[in-house]
Amino acid sequence: MTTERCPADPEIVEGLPIPLAVAGHHQPAPFYLTADMFGGLPVQLAGGELSTLVGKPVAAPHTHPVDELYLLVSPNKGGARIEVQLDGRRHELLSPAVMRIPAGSEHCFLTLEAEVGSYCFGILLGDRL
Repeated sequence: MTTERCPADPEIVEGLPIPLAVAGHHQPAPFYLTADMFGGLPVQLAGGELSTLVGKPVAAPHTHPVDELYLLVSPNKGGARIEVQLDGRRHELLSPAVMRIPAGSEHCFLTLEAEVGSYCFGILLGDRL
């Protein structure tokens, strides 16, 4: 006999994204996952749509005490392009792409091209900003 397990009531977070101040950023960053959600998460997710940000930096070069992954996606392959500055070196990403930013590395990015529906997400691998 199989016993079905009923899950507990799901935890739901609404009102996303949550704007949070992040060192180096010119405006609060839009977060979709934060360290205080669901009893404490070991990952945080911030980011947003890029099509209105072409040529407009969203942050000055800055560091985080945890690794970060830049995840660049767009509706069509090659629909978004960003320039990442990492420890003084420039790297160009063309969607879809992911890049690891090691903890303590100085970094920022600039959107060079982005079709509507293109996003860059910063996935912070830890609960500290």
